[in-house]
Formats: sequence, structure tokens, C-alpha cells
Amino acid sequence: MSQTPFTPAPERVRFVEDLLDYMTLEEKAGQLVLLPDGSASSDPTRIDQLRRGLVSGFIDPVGAMRTHQLQQIAIEETRLGIPLFFAADPAQVLPGRLPAPVGMAASWNPEAVAAAEEALAEEYLALGLNWAFSPVLATTNYLTDVGFEQSYGESAWLAEQIAAGRVRGLQAQRSDFRRQVLATLDFAFNDRVGRRGEGSLREREQFRAILKTVEQAAPATIGLDTRGQGRRNVSRIANDALKNLRRAGGFDGILLADWAQLAEKSGHDADGPAFVGLSVERLVAAVEDGRIGASELDEAVRRVLAAKFDLGLFRPSEDVAPAAPPRPNDLRDPAHDLASKSIVLLRNQGGLLPLSPGGEDVLVVGSAARDRSLASGGNRGDATSVIDGLEALGIAHKFVAGLALREGQSVIDRMIHADRMAIGMAGEAARRAGVVVAVLGQGSERPGEPLGEAQTVLLETLRAANPRTVLVTLGSRPCDPDIGGEPLPCILHAGTLGTHSGDAIAEILSGQSEPSARLPYAIRTRSGEVRLPFGHGLSYGEFTLGDLSLELGADRILASARLRNIGERRGEEMLQLYLRRLDGPAASRDAVLRGFQRIALEPGRSTQMTFELAAEALAHYDAQARFKVEAGDYEVRLGFSTARVRVGEIALPQPVADAMNGAGKATTLPLKGAANS
Repeated sequence: MSQTPFTPAPERVRFVEDLLDYMTLEEKAGQLVLLPDGSASSDPTRIDQLRRGLVSGFIDPVGAMRTHQLQQIAIEETRLGIPLFFAADPAQVLPGRLPAPVGMAASWNPEAVAAAEEALAEEYLALGLNWAFSPVLATTNYLTDVGFEQSYGESAWLAEQIAAGRVRGLQAQRSDFRRQVLATLDFAFNDRVGRRGEGSLREREQFRAILKTVEQAAPATIGLDTRGQGRRNVSRIANDALKNLRRAGGFDGILLADWAQLAEKSGHDADGPAFVGLSVERLVAAVEDGRIGASELDEAVRRVLAAKFDLGLFRPSEDVAPAAPPRPNDLRDPAHDLASKSIVLLRNQGGLLPLSPGGEDVLVVGSAARDRSLASGGNRGDATSVIDGLEALGIAHKFVAGLALREGQSVIDRMIHADRMAIGMAGEAARRAGVVVAVLGQGSERPGEPLGEAQTVLLETLRAANPRTVLVTLGSRPCDPDIGGEPLPCILHAGTLGTHSGDAIAEILSGQSEPSARLPYAIRTRSGEVRLPFGHGLSYGEFTLGDLSLELGADRILASARLRNIGERRGEEMLQLYLRRLDGPAASRDAVLRGFQRIALEPGRSTQMTFELAAEALAHYDAQARFKVEAGDYEVRLGFSTARVRVGEIALPQPVADAMNGAGKATTLPLKGAANS
């Protein structure tokens, strides 16, 4: 059911323990000091502190040359030669490269996410950085959360998969042993409860997501931080998870939450995160007067030294293998691939997409289609726009702005006088076009109503002029608006896709790429009405699913059904599995996502799809943090979204539950690590 606990390599244990024994109290405290504002690292006072071995690393250092100089001082001019961390948030130093987190979640593709993060890590390392303050493990309530774009949607299980993929990509071991990145897994779950009875289920799922993400993502080199978590439920969930991670034989990596506790005990007054800018003098004083135990400080330092060992920072330069060769030009950029896999086809009535090759006259409407910064969340002007993408593919088109220009406005909400003429011109052009592609950015600040008045009037005019209107939405939130009293026939939600946004959108529009993304949330109105369900998303094929079959094995449940492509072209579908406990203390009203499979089928072809529900899918954490399968009745749902499923029920007898638990013994989840030595 679970993996063997991590046992660090003997040479790593000996190295760390020998070094720890040789360190002075001041030098130990120094290994918990991350100095902020790397641009000030030339300050003589800070350089003197570094030479005394009282600095563990710098945050936001300036440039690879400066980080190299500082690293040389740490290795060659300090008593113990302990190398430095250089930390930053990739979203700040490399903004707009990849889709926003909620777009990554829409891909439902942890492998593509890992590949894109690994490529990003190469850029990060080239800047001399080796510690990434990323990612945040977060879910969100679509209607109320302001952090929607930075979340992974509504499912804690999906968030777990995507966050683990990001960490695996950032921390991927390269041929150059020193060229690795330490990832920092933070968590910011939503603790709001929408309906009575959901609280315990949501808490169990969030607790599971924290621990399982750590298990999947090489936790010997992950830092966990609870900064910013002030809400009672989240704090309790986080504290329970941290308690389990701290146990003997558990999590082996840096726990920034422990640094925060040491900061509080030492009287550190922080303007920002509590783990930044700790004082050596205050830490030493706190140990000497008993506020901090010597073993408590040693444990925090032990984790730091182990992480630096795992990153290969202690390796002499002559032992470092050559850097990996540059990526061949004929290989697709992983960021481009992830962008294509993060675009959701919400509606496609009448088969408006893909566009007919070289056929109909295409009219593109909306200044957002030319906006390169909007495509990457306003972070990069060199991202490709939708117009760039169409031109790169040689797709003939005409363009009209549709709305008047607004100086410096990122949100187009209310109508202005000049809009009426622009909308009129767009309507006339739409009447003469074969198909209209309207590209819109954010139009409202209110969740559930992403379109503003001006954009709504524009769409009403375009649809009245030409029913063959395709809506492409950029900006963070998707929408499914009623225009003229009914939904638009064709909607493609792109969101914030990063540098390759326009190319990826154009490939989906033209059919050169197959839409494969699915909603990681439900699209709702402001009143809470579900417009499109969690897991919804269309492809260019048309699929049906046969009856659900459930079978009981010796230590698992098998769920299967036949998937068939009844459309006229090849398509890619993603089958989703949901699970609900019907009785016992873990019973719930809602089913939770527990698996998905993606498959492409030619027209007329079918295949039998089978899911194995072993302990990993059925177990939950009990009050003692034991990962345990319980006998009882379960409901299994298999389908294309939460609203399009085949449903079956099955009883799990005690002997099978015992087999899943390992001869009847509930086991505590071992949190493996990854010593990359």
C-alpha cells in the first residue's frame, strides 16, 4: 500500500553528523540565516558575516556572476566551506513563462507540468539560483476566492497531482550534479464549507493532499512553510500535517515552519516571512538561556546540511559532470506543450471548431487578440498573441478591434461612447465573414461574471450578425455567458498560458492540436448555479461510454467500461473516476476524484477502460494519521465529468480491506525522501 521509508545514504548521514559535531553554536545558527535583498549582498557588513560562516544563503540575489562570487567566498574563505543557497520565487524572476497554476491544473497532466517546470529550472539555474519558493499547494472556491488563478481548482486530489508534478520537475536530477533546484512546497487550502456535512470530507482531503504530495515529490529536498496561514481550520490542518511530518522516520527535508517557531522563540521581529533574516545573536542567546533547546536547533540545521548535500553543493568542481547538451531544435518546447494541453474547449455546437483549412473567411475581433502581455498575465511583452499564432500557421484572417481602445485599462467593463461605432463596424464585418473568432480578456472584477457590459454588447452584436461565432477567453476566469438568451455555440477558454499562448491557441483553433484540457472547477453564476461541471471539457471527437462494471479482487476493486469514438474524426478523451463512501465515519454526500485516464481513438474505434482501486484510492487518514482502508459500501462513478457519469455501488468486505491494509494492520504513511548523492 505504501512505500518503504526513506533511508538516507550512509555517506550522507556521516557527512552531515560529522559536520554538525564540528560546528560552533554561532555557525549552526548561521545555517538558518537567509539574508533578504540580494542586491545588497556587497554590503561589507554582510560580506563579513558571510566570511565568518554565519550565512546560509541569500534571497533574490542579482545575477549569476554575483552568485558565483558569493559562493566562492562561502566555499573558499570560511572555516567550514559550507556552500550557499540562492533563493527566489520563479514567478518573480521568470514571470509569464508557463501557464498560471489554475491553467496547469486544467491540463490534468502532471507529466507535462513536470517537463515544463524542468525546462524552467534550467533557466533558473542559469541565473545562479538553486532554491525556488514554489509551488503553493492550494484549492479554491470559484465564487469567492481572490487567489483563483494561483490555485489548482476545487479538487484536493488533483491539486496534489499537479503540485507533485511541479516539484518533480523543479528538482529533477540533471547530468550536472550541482545543477539542481530545491523546491519549497507551501500550502494555502480554502477552509470554507459550502454545505452542511462537507467540512470533515474537505479537511480529510486537504490533510491527505499535503502528505501525499510530499510523498510523491522527493521530500528530502522540499521545504514546507505555513506563512500566511492565519485561518483556524487551515492552521489546524497544517499543524496536524506538520506533526506527522516531524515524527521519527518521517519527512527528511527542510521545514520552514520550524524556522518560524525558532524565530518566535528568539524574539525575531519580521516584516515579511518569519524565516527570513533570522539573527544569529538572538538564536544563540535563546539557546543559551533555554528558550530554544540545543537539540531543536541541531535538528533544523541537520535538515539544511542534508538538503545542501542532496543538491550536490558540497561536490568539488572537478567532480561535476558536464552540463546537459542544449535541447535539439526539432523538439517541442515543454512550455509550449503544456500551454496547448491547458486550453479547455467548453462548447462546440455545430462543429465550428476546428476551423476549415484554407476555406472560410476568418474574422478576428477584439484587441485582446493582439495583446502579447495579456497572454502571459501582463508579465511578458514577448509572448505570442493569438494574431501571432494565426500568422505563424499561415491562417488568412481579417481583424477589427470591436471595442474602442482604453488607455492603461486591463479590465474592459462599462461601455464608453466610442464603443458604439467600433461595435457597429465589427458587426458589419461579421456579416461578411465565414466565421468570427472573438478574443476577449477580463471584463469584470466580479467572480461568476467575467464579462463586462461592453464585451456583452459586442458579443450580442456579433452573434446577431453571424451565428458562426467562436469565443476565445483570456484572463484568469472562464465564462459561459448567455448571449441573446442562450449560450454561445462555441467557447474556447485559454486563460493565462504564458510565453507560447498565441501559438497554442492557434493550433487548437486550426485543429493542429487536439483540445485535451478539462475544468478543474465548476463554472458557476454569482448565485451558485452550475453552468458547466467539474471535469467538463470537449475534444474534436465524440465519445460514448458503456455500462459500468465493478468487480471485487483479492486486494482491490476493478471498475471498467467500454469507451467508443462515435464522431467523424480522431479525438482524445479523458475518463474520470470518482469515489464516495456511503456508510461509516467517512461517509459523505460528495464523491471525490480518485483517478483519470487519457486516451486517443480514431473514428468508430472503441476500447475497454479499466481502473484499479487499491488502497491508494480507498484509504483515508484517521485521527491518528494512519492511512487506512475501511470495510463498507462505496459508490463508484466513471465518466466524462461530475455530471456525465456511470454509477455503481459495491460492498468492500473486511477481508479485502484487511488485505489492502497489509494483513489487517493499519499503517502510518512513510514519507520517503530522495538522496541524490
